[in-house]
Amino acid sequence: WMNLFARGLGGFFSDKANAKAGMRGRLWTQTILLAIEGALVLVFANTASLTGAIVCMVFFSLFVQAAEGSSYGIVPYVD
Repeated sequence: WMNLFARGLGGFFSDKANAKAGMRGRLWTQTILLAIEGALVLVFANTASLTGAIVCMVFFSLFVQAAEGSSYGIVPYVD
């Protein structure tokens, strides 16, 4: 269920950014989501407890799926 929610959320943010800044907004949305993913992987790698690792991985997965959702807004414009 998280995949459906997060992908939709990524697409929603991409569409809102597109309405405000055009394609550049979609690309910024994708960039920000990917940067947060990278930060969460680094946090995950340095987590000392199992509970912290699981919580971090859940948020990482949320941003992975959101980035996938935002990419659906970019792909139709790839030529």
